[in-house]
Amino acid sequence: EDAETLAERVAGWRSGKMRALRSDAARAAFDTIRPALFAALAQSPDPTRAFHRCEQLLARLPSALNLFKLLDARPGLLELLAKVLSLAPPLADALARRADLLDPLIDASAFDLPGAVGELAEEFATGEADDDYQRLLDRIRRKVGERRFALGVQLIEGVTDPLAVAAANSRVAEAALAVLASATIAEFEQAHGRVAGGDLIVLGLGRLGGGALTHASDLDLVFLFTGDYESESDGERPLGATLYFNRLAQRVSAALSVPTAEGALYEVDTRLRPSGEQGPLAVSLDSFERYQREQAWTWEHMALCRARPLFGPDAGRASLTRIIGEVLTAPRDPAKLRGEVLEMRAKMAEHKPGQGALDAKLRRGGLVDLEFIVHYLQLRDGCGLVPFLPEALAALAQAGLVPERLGNAHDCLTRLLVTARLLAPDCAAPPPGTRAALAAACGYADWDNLTAGFAEARAIVAASWAQVFGEELEID
Repeated sequence: EDAETLAERVAGWRSGKMRALRSDAARAAFDTIRPALFAALAQSPDPTRAFHRCEQLLARLPSALNLFKLLDARPGLLELLAKVLSLAPPLADALARRADLLDPLIDASAFDLPGAVGELAEEFATGEADDDYQRLLDRIRRKVGERRFALGVQLIEGVTDPLAVAAANSRVAEAALAVLASATIAEFEQAHGRVAGGDLIVLGLGRLGGGALTHASDLDLVFLFTGDYESESDGERPLGATLYFNRLAQRVSAALSVPTAEGALYEVDTRLRPSGEQGPLAVSLDSFERYQREQAWTWEHMALCRARPLFGPDAGRASLTRIIGEVLTAPRDPAKLRGEVLEMRAKMAEHKPGQGALDAKLRRGGLVDLEFIVHYLQLRDGCGLVPFLPEALAALAQAGLVPERLGNAHDCLTRLLVTARLLAPDCAAPPPGTRAALAAACGYADWDNLTAGFAEARAIVAASWAQVFGEELEID
């Protein structure tokens, strides 16, 4: 758009159409930063996109006065804001909901990776003297939002390996789960008491179980409980154990997913529980063991290869870990297993094909095919049974079951997946400015090198597929 058209649009912003600019104070603050703001937008990787997203941001904010004052006080944030607006639609959307997400970035420590889960949980749990459950829900949404936003900025700035960002996102989610589950249990016990000898256990699967979340990942969870399922709680409003733990699981799931005044937190997916959506939300540990041994499909055991107990008492988590280990190492018919795995992947490819040129997950030769190779070998040989894919791949390579370079392919594909979830969420090839940032974040000199690296990684997966399954994997 030409300068005259842009000037007319900006004049429209100030005419009262923008709620965020209706007050005299807001307009005055905007006029103060306008030259520097537009200079930063003009120098961003994609100026046109940055301008339009800036317009969308201002249109969605109820008030922009504090944002303008912050940008005036900290001009260095202008360049960062312009990058976010031009490169990362999900981060721009997050800013439109909470402009104060920029505030913590004033401090250089915002670019440090989050610490261990325990440290994060302590930080998230620390509140004021008059803290209550609702304030806790709001605080965790604020703190998690700030952490995830800062990690996203680290990606677009190209200062942190996407693999480290994925691991950090997982630690943040695990800490939020630990604090929210503990607080929800305490709140629930006030009304319903405790079930003697019974405890809630939360099992993480998928990317959460594997410790490698993207910014768009759901939390795949299964809720389990220990103790006598025929007993009753001892509170003022007692419940039978099964009903007790199912209602408690609903509360924990809601604590993780229901939006509050501070916004949403995570999408929670519980479909990997025994019997899927037809089954109860929480089942006893004994029922889980019986289901996995007697009724579970092969794909459910493949999912268990990335399962990790994330919450619950040590004894209950140890029992669950033992059950999973015994299920995964049970003898299997290799030919039957191979047939079922290949049939599942064919059906998945038919119903969920790749969505675009940068779909590192679903395109043939992508992460799903790599995971099928790993989980098939884990179940067939009982080798490399750890939920973290890099460790599993290293163990399988050491056993001579896959080439070492399959680990390199995994790293390339995962870096692209994690970065593209922010910079190219539709998986289509992005505009030129974004291409350079995407390549740099993934550790490549330029876009051509990134696409060549992606193609090479997929070729490695296809070659490994042929080696393991004895049939070709066609990649486009």
